[in-house]
Amino acid sequence: MNIKERVKSLLKEAELYKSQRLLREARKKYTLVIDILQQQTRIQNRDVLIAAVEKKRESLDQAIARWDQSRVNPEVSSKVQDLIKRLFTTSEEGVSDDEKEINEAITLAKFGQHKKALEEFRRLVRRPAISTSAAKNAVKCHLELSESEEAVETVKLWWGQGFFTPEQYTSITQFMQAAFEKKGIRWDESMMAADEGALAAEEDFTGPVDDDIIDITSIGINFQKGPMEGQHVELDVSFQSGSLLSLIVASGEKALLELLEKGQAIHDVDFYSPIAIFKGAAVVESNTEILSGPKKGDFSLDIRINSM
Repeated sequence: MNIKERVKSLLKEAELYKSQRLLREARKKYTLVIDILQQQTRIQNRDVLIAAVEKKRESLDQAIARWDQSRVNPEVSSKVQDLIKRLFTTSEEGVSDDEKEINEAITLAKFGQHKKALEEFRRLVRRPAISTSAAKNAVKCHLELSESEEAVETVKLWWGQGFFTPEQYTSITQFMQAAFEKKGIRWDESMMAADEGALAAEEDFTGPVDDDIIDITSIGINFQKGPMEGQHVELDVSFQSGSLLSLIVASGEKALLELLEKGQAIHDVDFYSPIAIFKGAAVVESNTEILSGPKKGDFSLDIRINSM
């Protein structure tokens, strides 16, 4: 491939990355094009081409800065965080202390307190009954903070410390693959290659382990009556704790929000998982406005799976 074809190919790759909102990857391609052009003194209009690509890169830098700024979640005081946990955690009779604590951590994450939530998940992952749930929700927090590498390293560290059985580790890596691909982040199975030496840690498990819970990545609601009769609405799952799914609904979806009030039964739901689509029903357990972070003004919905 000659220089001209190489430059054209790189520019096409950059545009493709831009179209997929992979702005930093696109920027790398533009930088590579500039480096190539600067080394080629005989290319006609070289300086004009370099200036044009630099302009594209500067535009990307501005977009990246805006994107990063929009994702900043102001960390509130510990008193406010405690208030958030107390007021907005969905409660249920008969839940264990472990389940209560992980639901409180998920509540913090839903309200943009991802760093504090990560602290909680790091503490809770040591408990066999909720280790898988804590790890998966920690991964989601890292991805919300644009920390994909940290997500990989953290889970591998926990595996090395013996917090998961091999089956749990496989479940977590499959979950991570789906979460990464949904975000448009490249996934390589070799990143999560298990250290065979850690297999012996399975013998150290003496307590109960997570139930075999199916990971739900999104849901589809089929409305059979009312103002949205005949419509199908899909919503991504932000966080999950057992049968409790947390969703985000934009503030502009007034009709949808009115139909999904607390206590509302949802009779026809498609539950999407990495392995299959399941039909079932659910009930809305909470419908709360988000008061801070990039999703301020939108609504956090907790729905409980009744059947699937």
